[in-house]
Amino acid sequence: MQTFVRMLCAVSSEVGLELTVLGVGPHESHESSVHFSPVLASVRSESEYVRALKKFVRTRGFQVPEESVILANAEHYSWALRNLHVPTVLLAHGVVSETLRIRRGRLSAFLFRAFIEPRAIRNARRVICVTDRVREYYTHRYDREPAEKFVSMSIGVELGAFEHRPRGSPRKDFAIDEDSSIVLFVGRLSPEKNVSLFLAAGDHLASSGQKFNAVVVGEGPEGDRLAATLSKRPWLRWVPRTSHDQVLDLMAVANVLAITSTYEGLPIVLLEALGSGLPVVSTDVGRARHFLRGATGVVVEPDPAAFARALREALLARRTKRGSIDPAIRTAIDFRTTARSIATILRQVRDEASVRRAVIPHARQRSWDDKLGEVRMK
Repeated sequence: MQTFVRMLCAVSSEVGLELTVLGVGPHESHESSVHFSPVLASVRSESEYVRALKKFVRTRGFQVPEESVILANAEHYSWALRNLHVPTVLLAHGVVSETLRIRRGRLSAFLFRAFIEPRAIRNARRVICVTDRVREYYTHRYDREPAEKFVSMSIGVELGAFEHRPRGSPRKDFAIDEDSSIVLFVGRLSPEKNVSLFLAAGDHLASSGQKFNAVVVGEGPEGDRLAATLSKRPWLRWVPRTSHDQVLDLMAVANVLAITSTYEGLPIVLLEALGSGLPVVSTDVGRARHFLRGATGVVVEPDPAAFARALREALLARRTKRGSIDPAIRTAIDFRTTARSIATILRQVRDEASVRRAVIPHARQRSWDDKLGEVRMK
């Protein structure tokens, strides 16, 4: 289950939401307000899941309770569910066509932008954009849509997850010396994550005499290329798969997190680092420039030497204590703040749809009465 969906399920009853989650299963929830409907038992690609989602609602007689609202976690999910004719709120974690351009090329981006994206935007009653840059993209491209349809909202993280960390023994689990500094990279190994910049910066750092271990957590199409370099880089550890719990334990003992992406909407890993008090060195993506200042980290140019210098400074500095997070940042990254805002938008859309259902039949009745009146007068 995606991180965002998992967090929303955890606080659903607290913010007054009853959720039916369509996803890849099986999954169990401890919340009585959450119901899970598995679309597939497992999935190999996003396109496979979208096809299965369309088939699921078309052939399994999926019934949507009255006065429901769909919260679509991506444009292609909104597009797949459009024939349900249920009021929809789209959560835009980024500009999908830009991610496709980097991963698959210009043709895939063009097709998505020409066929799927516009239908998803027209179908949505609100579009929640995770950064101002994402909102600017949509308001500019879809300038005929009302501007108030597009809402900027930062997505938070569950702050309680960072309490009493580490809960395990991450250094022992991943064969890292107790006295070694740790540079952490967490993310899918895909082209837009730009792991090559991370490796090049690591080479600069190692050649300067800095002692450290770099831990890369994640898998993806760039994994084979990374694996081929492990023997040449004794400072590098690769963890293709691990639990989210172990990632948080690694954050608790690491010295700095590196984000080297060329494009991101809002990296959840950035917010998790802030929540754990882990300094971040990042390229200028998402809301990194908004959050990273002083003890929280720094934004640098995507240049290996500059990135290495920033990492070295972070390793030499004392790590911020988790409890000393700026209160304003703490509130901004608290997922409960996000969940309450989303719940408010969902209720607004539900109420607007209820008014529409009540007004339209009444308007039609008046229209026929007027016509009959005209006939009588003649």
